[in-house]
Amino acid sequence: MKRIGIGLDLGGTTMLAAAVSEEGKILKQEIRETPVREEANITLSSIVDLLRFIESWSLNENLEIVGIGLGLPGLVNFKTGVVKLMPNFPEMRGFPIIDKLKKYFDYKLFYENDASAALLGEYRFGAGKGVDDIICFTIGTGIGGAVLIDGKLLRGPEGFAGELGHITLDPDGPLCGCGNKGCLEALASASAIVRIAKKIISEGKIKTSLSNYLERGEELNASIVAQEANKGDLLAKKIYKETGKWLGIAIGSLANVFSTHLFLIGGGVANAGDILFNPMKDEAFKRAMPGIREKIKIDRFKLGDDAGVIGASTLPFFN
Repeated sequence: MKRIGIGLDLGGTTMLAAAVSEEGKILKQEIRETPVREEANITLSSIVDLLRFIESWSLNENLEIVGIGLGLPGLVNFKTGVVKLMPNFPEMRGFPIIDKLKKYFDYKLFYENDASAALLGEYRFGAGKGVDDIICFTIGTGIGGAVLIDGKLLRGPEGFAGELGHITLDPDGPLCGCGNKGCLEALASASAIVRIAKKIISEGKIKTSLSNYLERGEELNASIVAQEANKGDLLAKKIYKETGKWLGIAIGSLANVFSTHLFLIGGGVANAGDILFNPMKDEAFKRAMPGIREKIKIDRFKLGDDAGVIGASTLPFFN
């Protein structure tokens, strides 16, 4: 009987669950919209329904389920399983999510921060294979981060370490979902890209193809801004250049702290390509010290959007 792990990658917009083999191969996956600003028990119910869908498929395929792994955003106490903070899920604060889930499933449950799960996926099966020191960013609705040192995740005493999206880069900058001002997440996430674009468009001082989407009643997103930037729209290009700059400042600073050579970038915003990566690399090399900057490598996730769920699903095999 083939052994598999079931995993969940919980995002601010969508949640993805999958059945994954020991070799990191996805056998079945399902993606659904994440309940937004609902009660904690409604979010829990949606998670349970999604995991049960994958569980049912796996049992019908006569697969042995070794355990369930969860990639969870924000701060979840690694000892108690209680949510300390999820910026995109304020209703989950203080919610004992792991104990609640244990009531629905008889399998062993494992959990990591969602960015940590993605980093483990890349470390074991993707762009970080064979490299024991890696820092990663997952850039979507928010910005997650994780740090691997000597092949081990940096967790801290409660498991809260690695919240790289909440490094303060501009003390007087925009308000972040965590309550602070000027976090990297508030400056360079997909949400930030859309917020900045809408603000500039509303001022009416710059001609941009992005206005056409709003005039047609379409909702802007970071992918559309990237698409127009790659077509040459000046405003869209400027926004992505600024986004890359903020990320590069963070990477250069972290390289100085950890002397890490490999930085992996995942999430939907990473799909923008060179319009994001070129200014990011330029700024990172500018900020890192001599002797460190020459060794920095910035790369995209090899596993793409599946990194998080693959990393989560294979937690039962590595614990």
